[in-house]
Amino acid sequence: MTVSEPTPAPDRSAEPAAAADLSLHVAEERFIEAMGLAHEEDRLPRIAGRLVGLLILSPDPVRFDHLAERLRVSRASISTNTRLLENMGVIQRVTRPGDRRDYFQINEEPGLLLRIADRYRVRQASAEEMKKALPPNAGGEVVFERLERLIRFYAILADSLQYVLAAVADGEGNSNSGSP
Repeated sequence: MTVSEPTPAPDRSAEPAAAADLSLHVAEERFIEAMGLAHEEDRLPRIAGRLVGLLILSPDPVRFDHLAERLRVSRASISTNTRLLENMGVIQRVTRPGDRRDYFQINEEPGLLLRIADRYRVRQASAEEMKKALPPNAGGEVVFERLERLIRFYAILADSLQYVLAAVADGEGNSNSGSP
């Protein structure tokens, strides 16, 4: 009987890294798709949400053509949705010296959220104007109370959003914290 050389054990050192890469890729895909679905629930195109998800995960600006490639959608769809998100203040178009291509990145400034808070204030002011203009006998207490609730509602929304923006800017809060 001959003794053979022991069979070397397979090198599994690369397997955990490959598994981690696959796990990260799956998590990224799920996040991007979840952002698409969330934006769709807000009556925005799913592609717009997927763009936001991808750009959140991208530490550097992403080339226009890479967005289409990565999300597996047409360049026309990317063009339409980047324009929409730019107009909303969610993303920014950036350029690089000597490069004629467009790049996009997430807008780090909460411009969209500030505009939403401003819209709540405008709606609050509109309800306040209506309440002031309301003759004493025009609908009685019911209309007056409805307007009061609407004014409080918009004031609370705007104040809460301002609080959240300030807390995020200051690095406060965590996922387990209660209300303000």
